[in-house]
Amino acid sequence: MNKLDFLDTIQFPFPIQQPVAWGDMDAFQHINNVLYFRYFETGRVEFFNKTNLWKLFDEEKIKIVVGKLECNYLREVKHPAQIEISVGIKNVGNTSLVVHQVIRNDGNIVAHGEGIIVATNPETGKSTPWTEKIRAEFAKWL
Repeated sequence: MNKLDFLDTIQFPFPIQQPVAWGDMDAFQHINNVLYFRYFETGRVEFFNKTNLWKLFDEEKIKIVVGKLECNYLREVKHPAQIEISVGIKNVGNTSLVVHQVIRNDGNIVAHGEGIIVATNPETGKSTPWTEKIRAEFAKWL
C-alpha cells in the first residue's frame, strides 16, 4: 500500500493551476520551501470562496485562524513550471477543521500537508463551535 493512498479518500473539488514565478526559486534553483505555505494559502482561499464558506463565516460571525500547518516535501520543482494546488476537507471537529493540501507538478505530487483551521469569535478571539449552517456546508465536501 502506498503511503499516500489516504488521499483517495478526500475530495479535492477545486484544483487551481498556478505558474511558478522566477522569484519563487532560491539559490539552489528550486522553489523555496517557504513558498509552499503560500501556495497552500492560495488553495485554501480558493476552496473557501468556491464552497461559499467565506460568505458563511461572515454571515455566522465566525473568524477563522490557522492553528497549525505542515508540509511534506516529496520532489523539487524548478522554473519554468505549472503547479496544481488542491485542498480538501479531511475532518471536522467541534471548533476546528482539518484540510489536506496537495501540490502537483506534471501530474506528480511534489508536496502535501495538513492545515488546522480554528473557528474563533471575532469579539473575544477565543475558539468557538462551528454553527450548524457551516457544518452543513462542510458536509457537502466530505
